[in-house]
Amino acid sequence: FTPGFRGRVFVDEPGREVDLRINADGFPGPDWPKRKPSGGLRIAVIGDSMTAAVATEEDRRFVALLEDALAAVPPGRPVEVLNFGVSSASTGSELVTWRAVASGYAPDVVLLAFFTGNDLGDNSVRLTRAPRVYFDLDASGRLVAGEMPPPTPAVTRWLDRHSRLYVWQKVVTRRLRASARASGIEPDQLAFAPAGGPDVEHAWALTAALLRTFRDEVEAPGARFALAVIPCAEQVDDALWADLSRRAAEAGLSLDREEPSRRLAALAGQIGVPLADLTPALAAAARRSPGGLLSAEDLFLLGRFHLSDEGHRVAATALARFFAEGDGRALLAPR
Repeated sequence: FTPGFRGRVFVDEPGREVDLRINADGFPGPDWPKRKPSGGLRIAVIGDSMTAAVATEEDRRFVALLEDALAAVPPGRPVEVLNFGVSSASTGSELVTWRAVASGYAPDVVLLAFFTGNDLGDNSVRLTRAPRVYFDLDASGRLVAGEMPPPTPAVTRWLDRHSRLYVWQKVVTRRLRASARASGIEPDQLAFAPAGGPDVEHAWALTAALLRTFRDEVEAPGARFALAVIPCAEQVDDALWADLSRRAAEAGLSLDREEPSRRLAALAGQIGVPLADLTPALAAAARRSPGGLLSAEDLFLLGRFHLSDEGHRVAATALARFFAEGDGRALLAPR
């Protein structure tokens, strides 16, 4: 994001303008002091567009709501929850965000938000190719720098910033493509395929190495590391899941709705990282349609994209509960 930006921006998903503020480091929200308040608690949330949440007013994002909830817990010490969300980020580029910026704020806790809708695919150049940082594994399974796709052409970057017509046609084209899709699934959705093939297994192995490295680098200076799982709409909307399963079956694939949560829980257990899976909370909050099916209409913008105001509220409540109990509570205990 453009550092120091402040203005009203029309966002397509909610169909309205949003008051958007980008701080001096290029992340959503206010500028943060380098030093935290004496006796205070500082949590850095690092994630992709689900965390950045530029389609949602700043005070309604789950990051801000979590800060409010934790600040209200006795003894009422100062709490800061910093939003290091970047649209189109992957776990690999989030690791770079930690190294380059977030570590400089010396947080007590780093909460890495993993979005099941695309983070697995975004981690591997075998599944996606975008102008982002990629990592890979060497022959010994160690994390190494990966292939760098070509950068976005300068003319495209200029049009993105200056041409409303250009941005509008991209949005319309993407929607038309999505509505016209009758078969097949996107590479990102292979996270739901237990037998997705060598490229999917490589992506999971790469994700495991990224999480392990992330944990090691966060904990080295004395901070604590945790993983939050943000589900995609298909996981909490029965109609969307049925459509995805049908398209996968036509492509010869069998999907498991719980596969990403199961994999991530196993990875978190292997590396000793507390995990907050928001899937059950959002599924419980999904509205039942007249046919008795779970609907994510109230929780995701346009029923399937980024979290709505209500989705952010549910996510923040679930995270506040995580930090109030068990492993999550231990994260906040003074050292």
